[in-house]
Amino acid sequence: MPRRRARHAERAAADRAQREERALRQAEALVASGEREQALEQLLGLLREMPESTRASLRVAALLRESRRANEARLVLESAVELAPDAAAPREALAEICLEVGRLDDAIQHSRELLRLLPRSLLARDLLSMAYLQRGYLDKALSITDEMVRLDPTDPAYHFRRGVLLQQQGEVGAAVRAFGRVLEVSEEDGFGDEDEITGEARAALEFLDNYQMRQILMLAAEDVPFRLRLRQAPLEALSAKGYQLSQAGLSALVRIGWEELPAAPAAWRHHYYH
Repeated sequence: MPRRRARHAERAAADRAQREERALRQAEALVASGEREQALEQLLGLLREMPESTRASLRVAALLRESRRANEARLVLESAVELAPDAAAPREALAEICLEVGRLDDAIQHSRELLRLLPRSLLARDLLSMAYLQRGYLDKALSITDEMVRLDPTDPAYHFRRGVLLQQQGEVGAAVRAFGRVLEVSEEDGFGDEDEITGEARAALEFLDNYQMRQILMLAAEDVPFRLRLRQAPLEALSAKGYQLSQAGLSALVRIGWEELPAAPAAWRHHYYH
């Protein structure tokens, strides 16, 4: 008798799996033919029959999200997560949509849970870092971003985010190094064309160079020993005062004609940066 019950349970499970697969294929065919609402109805019917179907929940949420019905999608995913708390896929989708609709505390919670399920996940860290950043928790966002950089030091996007966070915290020198690393990593990848993030990193470096250069030139105008050290050993002179310029900024500094110093702070970039 126990063996017969086990076989019956196996047949019932196989039958449910076949019905689920068939309904999902039918829904995809409807989507492909442009009948998205009918596909959504088909999937919602499947969910009423099989509320535990993670695949149906994810597809319903995706269709709702594409139709700009993000909060409805969130409710579907919340039900999926409640029914399968250790399933990574619905947790990931829920964290993403909570971030999208501005439910930042929920995004943080679900990103943490996703990280518990997938301890080495870069995506979980990415979501958590973004949620912390938007919530204003800069220290926590930076800590998570540092983990991302350690796990994948070849992704320029992580170095760029690190630079942004450091800049927001007033860590100008560290931000310059992080943005500089974006350029280095991009060059190491061997891409011929400059992508968007590389261009943004160059713009950030130029801004930080400009910000520091005005201070450096004003200080040099008042402090003769500092000015002499700038001419003789610029890196050491800058480091002693807590400044960190990019390679382009340093090149601009060494090209400055010190006899022009009184007029330089107002327009150094125009004359010297390029």
